[in-house]
Amino acid sequence: MSAIVENGIEAGTWNKYESRNPLQRWLVRRFLGSLAGLAESCGPGTSTAIDVGCGEGVTTALLRDHGLRQIRGLDFSAQIIDVARARNPGIPFETASIYDLDERYRSDFVSACEVLEHLERPELGLERLAAVCSGHCLLSVPNEPLFRGLNFCAGKYWSRWGNSPGHLNHWSSAAFVRFVATRFEIVQVRRPLPWTIVLARPKP
Repeated sequence: MSAIVENGIEAGTWNKYESRNPLQRWLVRRFLGSLAGLAESCGPGTSTAIDVGCGEGVTTALLRDHGLRQIRGLDFSAQIIDVARARNPGIPFETASIYDLDERYRSDFVSACEVLEHLERPELGLERLAAVCSGHCLLSVPNEPLFRGLNFCAGKYWSRWGNSPGHLNHWSSAAFVRFVATRFEIVQVRRPLPWTIVLARPKP
């Protein structure tokens, strides 16, 4: 399926979750497995959850199936939300930007997987996530420059030196942990090649 572009921004993650490349499929399975394991560690006692930047709902369904039963998905793109609803009946989805997060979205568990690297204002995005999180926050970004290097070696985005479309921010694993620590207390860090995943709790 072709990518969806809304307001000049590419929505969804078709090139990742629907790849036919065996290596990429293996890497994505490891990535999703890490997310699932962290979700299971937070599931008990979690009554409300939101998946910010949910795209077509892959991570939303994964988190629901691994303990976060009351999760709802949010994305800036109305078109991609329509796709998420069609693919994941039974999960509530709504159109909302990360910058729109306020008390209406306060939840025990908040996730933003593969979101922060796309933001023109990542500091504000992280601030909004911390403001609505009352328990655990699950965050992931590409581990750079490894991510770009693997893209380049695979023959992808050569003219952009391996940089995926829409990626505005580039953190090494250590740099991303430091960035998250400006608003959160770090609980766990996982590094399934080529991503960094952080489980954190908002600072008091």
